[in-house]
Amino acid sequence: MKYDILVKVNLPNVDCRNIYFINNDEVFSGKEITKAPTYIPRDFKLVLRITYVNQSCVRTQTKKTFDFSQKITFLQALRQVSSQREILLKKLIEGAHKELKITIPTLQQAWDEFVEMKKNQLSSNTLVSYKTFANKWILSQHDLAKAPIDKVTTRKLQSIVNQILDSGKSPRTAKSLKETLRPMFKRYVLDGTLKSNPADLIQIPKFDNQMSVELSDEKTKELYDILYNYPLEPFKSIFIWLSHGRRLNEVLSLQWSDINLESNTYTIKYENNKVRKPMTYKLSAELIGTLEILGIQSGNNYVFHALSDKTRKMDKGTVRNHWDKVLKQLGVHLRIHDLRHLIGGTLVSSGRSLEQVASVLGHTSISVTKRYSKVRQEVAAESLEDFFSRVRK
Repeated sequence: MKYDILVKVNLPNVDCRNIYFINNDEVFSGKEITKAPTYIPRDFKLVLRITYVNQSCVRTQTKKTFDFSQKITFLQALRQVSSQREILLKKLIEGAHKELKITIPTLQQAWDEFVEMKKNQLSSNTLVSYKTFANKWILSQHDLAKAPIDKVTTRKLQSIVNQILDSGKSPRTAKSLKETLRPMFKRYVLDGTLKSNPADLIQIPKFDNQMSVELSDEKTKELYDILYNYPLEPFKSIFIWLSHGRRLNEVLSLQWSDINLESNTYTIKYENNKVRKPMTYKLSAELIGTLEILGIQSGNNYVFHALSDKTRKMDKGTVRNHWDKVLKQLGVHLRIHDLRHLIGGTLVSSGRSLEQVASVLGHTSISVTKRYSKVRQEVAAESLEDFFSRVRK
């Protein structure tokens, strides 16, 4: 089922209460329309939502969609829709507008719609994490999953957070519930279906959100010595790629077509990283060495394919089995992802700027990217050389 994308209209000096623009082709950016051209460059639709609460506190909603030609000004259209507000409210009170009543989705339906909307905006790994978390902690409570979203209370969501904490999970895990549900509910607040967001007031115990990995200099050097001398391929090569700041999924999703030996660069496709944009990095001598060991190819085959099927990428579990062997030899507990924190912490401690660290790890933001996008590859390569000079024996 396809859902319209609604953007709230909020122009000054116009009664825009509960008026929304159908924005499926993204004529407007952002969550609200605060400025608009005189004319819209196509025919367009506006939606008026009306809510009525009777003396028994029963809440009823309705909506009406208005079609307009591009020949009418946006301001004229808004005034025409606004003029229908009292008429629509009267019909709702009298029960003459029942055919336009809004169906309040259940939590399960709202969640399914949210995931469908986000599937082209989030990486496949992030979506899987969202779904796994929701299925385990939220949707597994069938009464809650079947409840209309306007019946989902902060108290109920808080009780789930408390269950997560009581089970021994960290506050960071509990915070995932708030971070998962808040954007889902927000769109229903914006379109008038909900008065408030029940996830906003969820209380999470304070915790230290700083990422740090405590390893002595000697242990760090020992770790990299083990990784760079691991006896089995392609796992040694995978560890070398991971040591360059790449996420495991980025490495395992790498295809030969992503490698450019002429420019000595490689690209992580937008669908394989968290920033949802292609990121290009310099190939170090070590990385080129791994490609030569594997046997340089062309085309869309995976660089690190499954051991039993060259058409599939290697499973993360296979890599983790060998990572466990590294940890057993090292005698410490680390996640694969902690390699990234180790790089970041070491570079910051050595005086590298946050922008330089971001260039290595593939973090980005609008403000930071503008400052260093042109030199990103060179800065990342230089920063990695500095890092390896500190941790390699």
